[in-house]
Amino acid sequence: MNKQLLNKKMLLNRLVKKYAFILVALILISLIGLSLNIYLQYKISGNEVVTDIAEMINHSIEEQYIEGHNILNELTNDQKKLTSLDRYMNTSISEYLNYSYTQEEKNGSYFFLPSQIQYYYTTNPNIESIMIVLNNYNEFYLSTKQNKGGQKIKGIPKLSNQFYLAYPITNLATLKVVGTFYIKFSSKGIINHLSQQYHSANVSAYIFSNTNHLLFYYNNLKGKKDTKNQMNLPFIEKQTTFINQKEKNNFCFINRLETKKHLTIFIAVTKKSILRHVLGGLQIVLIGSIILMGILLYLLFRTFTNYSRQVSTILYSMTKVSQGNIHTRIDEKNIQYELQDVASGINRMLDSMEQYIADIYKLKIKQQEANMRALQSQIHPHFLYNTLEYIRMYALSEGCEELAEVVYVFSALLRNTIDQTKTTTLEQELNFCEKYVFLYQMRYPNQITYKFELVPELKNLILPKFSIQPLIENYFVHGIDLTREDNAIRVWTNVDGPKVEIYIEDNGKGVTTDRLLMIQKKLMNHQGQLSDSIGIQNVNERLRIYFGSTFLMTIQQNREKGLTLKLCFEKEN
Repeated sequence: MNKQLLNKKMLLNRLVKKYAFILVALILISLIGLSLNIYLQYKISGNEVVTDIAEMINHSIEEQYIEGHNILNELTNDQKKLTSLDRYMNTSISEYLNYSYTQEEKNGSYFFLPSQIQYYYTTNPNIESIMIVLNNYNEFYLSTKQNKGGQKIKGIPKLSNQFYLAYPITNLATLKVVGTFYIKFSSKGIINHLSQQYHSANVSAYIFSNTNHLLFYYNNLKGKKDTKNQMNLPFIEKQTTFINQKEKNNFCFINRLETKKHLTIFIAVTKKSILRHVLGGLQIVLIGSIILMGILLYLLFRTFTNYSRQVSTILYSMTKVSQGNIHTRIDEKNIQYELQDVASGINRMLDSMEQYIADIYKLKIKQQEANMRALQSQIHPHFLYNTLEYIRMYALSEGCEELAEVVYVFSALLRNTIDQTKTTTLEQELNFCEKYVFLYQMRYPNQITYKFELVPELKNLILPKFSIQPLIENYFVHGIDLTREDNAIRVWTNVDGPKVEIYIEDNGKGVTTDRLLMIQKKLMNHQGQLSDSIGIQNVNERLRIYFGSTFLMTIQQNREKGLTLKLCFEKEN
């Protein structure tokens, strides 16, 4: 017997080694594939970074351009304001102030250029400077954050290497360009965004004008000198590079973007920063894979060792039984899974008669307990109705007529629910539904209205019980909006020749188009038996079985954004 056990263990050890080899091979293959994927992601990530940065800067410039254009429109949107700008340039500040007061008395509107410019600094803290240059003057207007009111300065404005956005000033009467409007926004927003979002990537960002002037520069290259002075500016004409060869070797991803405003944006990210980011992720994957491999191998050996011990326990007990000790039983405490089933089966085989008697005895005890619980749970319906009637009469005697009516309606609903009849008339079904809605109205007063309309010729129409109520309940469960005070539901009927039409419409929340299409598709899915649900599909299947192939249920969205359900069938069926 010991020899057999030894052979079993050897086979088990071979299985362990084989499974361990397969497990390690699968993990290594997965790791190689993941490494290749990370390498591809390295390239994709670098291109995405430079593209995202370029688009972000372009978007910021577009927003600033729109803001500047709006300010220019406010300053020059009529001829009077253009005249005021001209007056400001050819008069002293005191004369211009008197002119503004005079125009206010004549036109009822006050326009004073320094005050208006100060207002723009207040509404947009990102503005750093505003300049207005008119063609016929050797002076220009300059406003800064230090001097928000601004002043006239002789000469030509110096714009080189400054990030000003320029707009032509057009005379609306003659459509001629009479000057230029310049506005400079702070670049701190762009710099802060780059520093926060791309702090781990070594990024260089450049913005050039259409005349090759550097307007904006950002560089967070760690441990490197400023490359601002190392650029080769003729790159604009040659469309080559803006960094010398030594710096170019440090960069892997470069993006060049021409904006609609004739600006050129260059973004560069170093190889090392992207590679460091990718290798950081790969390092985590490697460490995680090694830890996972160790855990899996440990669990594998532990599992097979435990399995071998359980097999030995079963074989030992079977040996004792074969030697004549029929009272021996396998200890199932330390045996698990399918081996526990084997051990349990052997124990049941050795003690089948005793086990059978015990099972029958326990089954009878459980049946008696179940019968006792069923008897205890039964309540005589007449006792319940009499109790509700006593509550209703007591409420009437106390002057609580509304409570009495609620108890009466609830009693009627309960009586109809307990009733075991399978069918009812349409009139009785709608009366039951109306009482159901009434209880909701009493629960939420001034929030729910309802209306039931039944044509006389359909009062005695026979249909399955609870055919309409689940559809109305569906509205109160899913469709009603208790934050509103105009919730409404309407049930009405119509006869069109042999066809009977029952409509249920509400102004509830409705459903999405995809959800509505799914419900319609489900309603058209004919099934031979009822589903387990008690919703729309259940009612649809019950009525289709009862009325035959002429029955059709449709659902669609109405003008009130709620739902309209239509039940249609032939009366003869």
